[in-house]
Amino acid sequence: MTNLRKTLAFDDCPAFYQDDNRRNRGFNPTSKAFLEAKFGVLLPEHLVKGKKVLDLGSCYGAAGQWVLFNGAASYTGVEVQQNYVSESRRLLAHWQDRVEIVHQDVTSYLLATDDQAFDLVLLAGMLYHFVDTKQIIDQACRIASQQVVVETNYPPGMRSGKLPLDVAVTEYVTDQEVNLDHGNQSMLGISATTSLSALDILFRLNGFAKQENKLVFPLGPDTVIYDESALGSSDLQIRFAVRYFRDEKQQRLTTLESNLPEQSGQKRSWENDPVATARTEAYQRQAKALASTAKPGEWKFDAQVAAVFDGIARREIPDYLRVIDLCVRVIGKGKLEQPKIIDVGSATGETLRQLHQAGYRNLYGVDASADMLAKSFQQATLIHSEDFPEAHGPFDYVFNNWTLHFIRNPLNYLEAIKRSLAPGGTLILSDKVSSSECVHDLYYDYKRANGVTEEEILRKRKQIEGVLVTYPFTWYLSALTNLGFEQIEIINANTAFVTFMAVNPA
Repeated sequence: MTNLRKTLAFDDCPAFYQDDNRRNRGFNPTSKAFLEAKFGVLLPEHLVKGKKVLDLGSCYGAAGQWVLFNGAASYTGVEVQQNYVSESRRLLAHWQDRVEIVHQDVTSYLLATDDQAFDLVLLAGMLYHFVDTKQIIDQACRIASQQVVVETNYPPGMRSGKLPLDVAVTEYVTDQEVNLDHGNQSMLGISATTSLSALDILFRLNGFAKQENKLVFPLGPDTVIYDESALGSSDLQIRFAVRYFRDEKQQRLTTLESNLPEQSGQKRSWENDPVATARTEAYQRQAKALASTAKPGEWKFDAQVAAVFDGIARREIPDYLRVIDLCVRVIGKGKLEQPKIIDVGSATGETLRQLHQAGYRNLYGVDASADMLAKSFQQATLIHSEDFPEAHGPFDYVFNNWTLHFIRNPLNYLEAIKRSLAPGGTLILSDKVSSSECVHDLYYDYKRANGVTEEEILRKRKQIEGVLVTYPFTWYLSALTNLGFEQIEIINANTAFVTFMAVNPA
């Protein structure tokens, strides 16, 4: 039976993948199947036939073999690494004067090239090697008369799930890898990776737009670079690709900096401004929600406070999240895989939540407020008590952050904690300590910087009089020492708030 399979670009030119040093990479090695899958999507025949193609960062020139085989009028590759230049000239020599390989860096080549000198510009696996993404895109669009094809990486924060998929962002990284043209090695350096939404904006600034969504690659062992789920580390592919076409009908976007000299951009009046009004109203609603209605001297952690406690903590407790992170990191320095941990004054459970996210499961929380516990993170043993729950001990770690100053007999409470700590167990204690008026006003500056008004500061000060009782810094040192704690250290301090760490003798 006759084999009717269509001849492909690399069938008679195996050197493009057999001689490529990237075939030795442990991950994503160059292969015939990979080149066919990649270029079959990026550069289909109907889009390259008869076109003048520019390939930036051309490496071995495999894109040149593909586009010329599929009818491109000419191919120009720009490559800064000498060995890649020499090899691609050798491998593409059979195309004679339809090929030009330029030994030059991409940025300087773009700046020296005439407007619309090429029909198609290819940015495949190279855009994320540059710091100034916008400059490369601006110049690529300037010299492309018809289209720019991009294949690039997703930002690391997006692949890890920390950034939403639709965010327009350029993320700077310090360890971007670029393949070197000899040996089996690559080089690391500072670079930038731009999301798809951000690319859409940058291309629209130049009058280019997509005519389709992201390009879809056939997934398999040879295209694992487009499917990181195969590695079990992310459901998002490592790379994506997209084509942008010059669109004279679409109105270009303009930047603020280009509009400002002639004040030619969209304007919004401050008078009866609906945006400003909405922002002001939203802030007022938030401020009202965060403000307790308690009378002077009657502050308490009731249902009203519990509903908005996370917002209160973040804007009124210096280093709130930093101290919680320190607690998690301290446990990580220990030798116990699943230590027994209790958070005193666990409130809505932010510390418990972060401990759970870090993999710890033997978790307890105690709080005197039933309203706070009702709003708490639930994947822990929660205890409603004004006293320390000694019966549930011994504990390997006790966190008593921003709570002791609300307890009427703090020394008795510390004694109960000491009795409940396992030998060698660790106490982390954060409290607001007594301070001078100068330091106290520095603390109020912190509140002011977070949007707390003078009226709110004064009202809160009256509400907590006699409810929150501070002690001198030396009181804590003496109390912990007299109770028999060892290795008493300060691990964080910010204005009037101090975090101590102490160890129960083994």
